Amino acid sequence: FDYLDIIWSRTFKNKLNELDIIYKKVAKIALDVDVREASIEVYKNMKWLPLHLRRQLHLSTYMYRILNEICPKHFIGKFTYISGGSRDGENCNLYTHKSRSHKEFFYLGTKAWNILPQSLRASVSVKNFSNTYKQLLLSSIVDENYQTDNTFDKLHVIE
Repeated sequence: FDYLDIIWSRTFKNKLNELDIIYKKVAKIALDVDVREASIEVYKNMKWLPLHLRRQLHLSTYMYRILNEICPKHFIGKFTYISGGSRDGENCNLYTHKSRSHKEFFYLGTKAWNILPQSLRASVSVKNFSNTYKQLLLSSIVDENYQTDNTFDKLHVIE
């Protein structure tokens, strides 16, 4: 489910929904629970994120790597921070390039980075960033009525 998900996550929503169904079945088989059990409860018991949040975690972690220059050299310097006295500039947000399809990595990566809390962006290591963000995402899906959204450019904002 994770192999190159930063790239293939921009596919059609119906394909992502099909993959989500398989993921849910695997989780329920692993815990040996009834197929009618709420998937979100199964995920919580296994400390798994729903697939759309796993993809968001991976994209954000890769953005952390890029911005901290722990990535292939051809990604370094491709993103720019907003400057000036705007709220986005004061929050150290990245400039979001225009996108017709919203499927480009630069658009989605910037969008994923800009919704992160400042404290998370200042993490001291990739492992710390990833673990902390995963815990924040897990704790944000407390309601059993939580609905997954496999729309590739819909990101979950942590309150």
